[in-house]
Amino acid sequence: MDKFEKDDLPSAKRSTLIQIALCLIAYFSTIAPSMSLGFSAVALPGLSNPENPYKLTEEQQTWFASIASIATPIGCFISGPISDKFGRKMSILTINAITFLGWLVLTLAARIDGNIYAMLLVGRLITGFSTGLASISAAVYMAEVSSPDLRGMFTTASATFFSLGILCVYFLGYLFKDDWGQIALITAVIPVISMVLSVFLLPESPAWLVSKNREIEARSNLTKIYGFKNSTTEIREEIQTLVDNRKKNEIKKSPGSTSFFAPLKKKFKYFMRPTCLKPFLIILTYFFFLQFSGVFVIIFYCIDIVKQAGVSIDPHVAIVAIALTRLIGALSVFSISKRCGRRGPSIFSGVFITICMLGLSAYLYCKNEGIISEDLAQNLTWIPLTLLVAYFFTSAVGFLTVPFAMAAEVFPTKIRGLASGLVTCLAYGFNFITVKTYAVMMESMGNAGFFCFYGIMGLLGTIFVITLLPETKGKTLQEIEELFDKNVKHTSETELLSVQVKNGK
Repeated sequence: MDKFEKDDLPSAKRSTLIQIALCLIAYFSTIAPSMSLGFSAVALPGLSNPENPYKLTEEQQTWFASIASIATPIGCFISGPISDKFGRKMSILTINAITFLGWLVLTLAARIDGNIYAMLLVGRLITGFSTGLASISAAVYMAEVSSPDLRGMFTTASATFFSLGILCVYFLGYLFKDDWGQIALITAVIPVISMVLSVFLLPESPAWLVSKNREIEARSNLTKIYGFKNSTTEIREEIQTLVDNRKKNEIKKSPGSTSFFAPLKKKFKYFMRPTCLKPFLIILTYFFFLQFSGVFVIIFYCIDIVKQAGVSIDPHVAIVAIALTRLIGALSVFSISKRCGRRGPSIFSGVFITICMLGLSAYLYCKNEGIISEDLAQNLTWIPLTLLVAYFFTSAVGFLTVPFAMAAEVFPTKIRGLASGLVTCLAYGFNFITVKTYAVMMESMGNAGFFCFYGIMGLLGTIFVITLLPETKGKTLQEIEELFDKNVKHTSETELLSVQVKNGK
């Protein structure tokens, strides 16, 4: 066993600070992509302004809002292969490059004369694609470089930074009402900053390096990530554990398997193992209830939703307040996930989503049917705003954050990028359906029926969480894999990620 001086060993505090810094850098890449989610809400008022000579028709407006959701699933799916083949760091750099291109197109669209509809759609497609790329990459990276006691906090940070992005675009919408071109220009600067930070300060994931037989680089990066000056016995043991697990889960090559589809067949066969298929179906179902309980569609049409709910204050002010509340809820997940895991916050979130949506539906029904008089309704305008704010806060605590976090941690390393990319791809496919059908649902159901539908889906989602969602709190990635297949036994239960330096040893 090698000997090291006491000052060569980092304190647990130093290790935590390094992980926090990596978290901030990795997730900074998600801010500009997430701003695409709320961009339609602040851009549509200007694009539908009667004084605009190139005013969009109602059909064009729905496509402007929803077309980003067509590209997002593609980005989710491609992010997996990019992450698995080229590395977690490269996937984050790719996000920054594509995000900048998308917002640049939208910026240019605002500065040309003529019919800009086609250019708007191209810009929305590219930014939507970047949203898909960003939806899971940073979370996968943090799942692999963070310690088990901090992993829950770091993998749920995705929702926090997405919430921050939405708050930023709503706030810019308040500052630059109807000037969506200025909003696009400011947003285009963000991925440039993120690119610089990622290139110089973000080390590649050791787990990915081991999966590519690059153990020396993995050991070097692991040493840096946890603040050691030199490699330690614990680091070498952890690298060996990763190597052993790689060999155990390796997709072995067979003679003659040189066709283009052979690797895909092997991936599919591996994907059908219980350690992949079971968590995939659970997370996919969770995403289904997330989307069909309205958590995302309300972001795309937030100003219109605020008006339909009967909120009387300036819609731009209302959506900023709602987005701020959502960010506070997402921030609270850092401590909540560490203390309560996945199931508790999910159940809490589902219960209050149901209460808020059904409560808002009941209020609007009574108002529409005259049970609540117009005079009384004037004094009750605080009810819909309170319910929407509570809805956004509680959804951020569980339904919005947990499925993304679990998608980054429940799959085996060998296929984590592909599986997490595929499940988020399908999740955003659900998102496209809800966003594109928003106008039809609102018209056919009425505002009371519309919110009632989301309340019922929230109730069904809560029942699903209670009965089928597993708890992953405090478990290593290997232990999580064992949850879904009891036959999986690893050579070691120890990860460096759980090492705590005590008494300088």
